[in-house]
Amino acid sequence: MKTLYVILASIVGTGMITSCSDNEPVVERDTGNAISFGALVPNTTRSAATTTSTINSFQVYAFTAGKPYMENVTVNRDGATWSYSPIMYWPETPVNFYAYSPDISNSPDVESSGLNSIVNYNNQGSTDFLYAVTVGQVAKSTPVMMNFRHAMSKVNVRLSSSNSAIRVTVNHISLLNVNHKGSFTFPSVSTAAGSQQGVGSWSNLNSPLDILIFYALSPEDALTLTSTPVDVTENNLNIDYMLPQPLTTVDFNGSEFTGNAIQVDCEIFDAASGAKIWPRQDTPDYLLVPQSSCGRLIYPLTTATLTEWKTGCSYIYNIKIDNPNVLKPIDFNVTVDEFNIDN
Repeated sequence: MKTLYVILASIVGTGMITSCSDNEPVVERDTGNAISFGALVPNTTRSAATTTSTINSFQVYAFTAGKPYMENVTVNRDGATWSYSPIMYWPETPVNFYAYSPDISNSPDVESSGLNSIVNYNNQGSTDFLYAVTVGQVAKSTPVMMNFRHAMSKVNVRLSSSNSAIRVTVNHISLLNVNHKGSFTFPSVSTAAGSQQGVGSWSNLNSPLDILIFYALSPEDALTLTSTPVDVTENNLNIDYMLPQPLTTVDFNGSEFTGNAIQVDCEIFDAASGAKIWPRQDTPDYLLVPQSSCGRLIYPLTTATLTEWKTGCSYIYNIKIDNPNVLKPIDFNVTVDEFNIDN
């Protein structure tokens, strides 16, 4: 394990990259000249991601001798095996297989999907999109192993407050100026387990917007921070899969914030008296949330070493809000844990 510590102004970032072990593959045993499949998804260091035991189906494209051989064939889990129909048989020439999961071929969020690309994917933030490539396969009695990889970046935000003199209540949290549309290209080589090759790529990233990842429906649903960090992306909107993309630094142009940031809409109270201490009447307009009693706190998504979200990696932003005097620069401590969730 490699650990890297970064300090930038009042932001502290820690990055940890670890490789993941593989689950036991689920395979279909077949005899004769029929093509059969097995599926393998790497273990992850974070919950809610798809694994070998939870993937239930995938789509397969294949071609041989430069021509399509299988087009958008659905392969389904059937207990401990995988099945599809109609059964295809091995041709005389080598076959290249491309697969993805879940099935998005008929989704309104995809412009088109084909043998080697997914065009203009409109990311809704809740799908762990997987891909696999196995090239140069010839007739054999064992299954074609499709080793899946995670195409997205997993982004989670944890909040806490260890200052017993204040009470921080959070109503909304957003990721600012994040691209949510892009096109995915499959790698040209196999996504073999343990190999650093065979990584897909995203291009034509566009349509930046503010993505809401936590929303309190009513004041009773607002999150009151404690010294124990809470992952705000869990058990709420469950939006934590983002398109891998470059990240830009936060700036203020005099009227609004630009760049990539986490916006926390919250109120701060004196714990003893219950009096509200932020936002106040003299809080500048750009720190006020329209049509709300909350103020906004802005935390960069970048650090000195973190300038992009990478394919197949998970990022955890830990934010601690402890300073009740927001007339001065707010003291905060942001750590970014970066985990490789690919194999």
